[in-house]
Amino acid sequence: MEQIAGLIAAAVAMRTLYPANHPRVIQAVGQIIAALRGSVTFLLVGDDLVVEQDVVRNLSLPQRQFMQALKRRGIERLTLAEGLDLEECHAFVATLATGDAVPESTAHLIVGRVHVAFDDEKNNDGQSARELSVDQIDVVREAFARFRIDGKIPLGEMEQLVWGFIDSLSRTTRGVLPLAKLKEHDEYTFIHSVNVSLLVLAQARSFGIGGVMLHTFGMAALLHDIGKLMVPIAILNKPGKLEGDDWTVMKSHAEKGAWYLTELEGAAPLTISVAYEHHLRYDGQPNYPLLPTPRVPNLASRMTSIADAYDAMSTVRPYQQPTLRGRALELLKSRAETFYDPLLVANFVQVVGASG
Repeated sequence: MEQIAGLIAAAVAMRTLYPANHPRVIQAVGQIIAALRGSVTFLLVGDDLVVEQDVVRNLSLPQRQFMQALKRRGIERLTLAEGLDLEECHAFVATLATGDAVPESTAHLIVGRVHVAFDDEKNNDGQSARELSVDQIDVVREAFARFRIDGKIPLGEMEQLVWGFIDSLSRTTRGVLPLAKLKEHDEYTFIHSVNVSLLVLAQARSFGIGGVMLHTFGMAALLHDIGKLMVPIAILNKPGKLEGDDWTVMKSHAEKGAWYLTELEGAAPLTISVAYEHHLRYDGQPNYPLLPTPRVPNLASRMTSIADAYDAMSTVRPYQQPTLRGRALELLKSRAETFYDPLLVANFVQVVGASG
């Protein structure tokens, strides 16, 4: 029965990307019904998944997604009873995938011990745990400003910043901190990098990634655009579509960033990969940098690619107004399976939707 958790996660992912009548959604929901033999009860106890009184050891990625989907709706207990039909299952999956409502119990599907808390938690100082401190943001601002002057990055300070992000995320009721706002034109690259780091950390946490590995993901995301600090500000802020030499210079930021990080003492190999890969397509079709042999980017790069695109569409730039969040998510969904990993897009929609 443990595999049903993964099947539900897959169905939620498909329903997040596609309408209810899409063949992939119909197939995914049908697989849940087909796998159900008798009744099964799932309990969420802290970070543990309990299936019929047995704790699941070595949780799979789909099972972690299942747990996150329930947690986002405040569900601690789920029972699927014999006789569960397609209509009940479709409604349950749709509620987990879309909107903020809590699934309602039916004759064959029972949710219990529900507690939905959408108010921001407060820390010991009475401040919202979701807020990033000015001092934390200033660390990145100063580091990025110094880079344009002396080409150096204070890696230790940035590592502490990411630990701060992780701590802040762990003390929130929802998945993503409010993203930093752009104050000055020249701040775009560093504010964008902060936002992408937060978004990648939230994605990674939703898959159960923690500790040093989570920190490495956050650092890689924070440094993904370090190569843009080698691109003239005039090109970064230039209105309209870049063409010719300007576009060539802009595209070079991925390779320049990766080369810089290879020479930075203490930089994790993952940061180099993410800096190089974050514009590669999921389907292996050409983008930049051009590769002699197509490959699928690593998990951190795929998460960063999604966060990068989302924040680029959602942040005010000197030359464009932001896309509304809903529209940005729709654009991501329309590029799932081509530019972006479809399962990661579905999860990202859930994570960002949960952040309100």
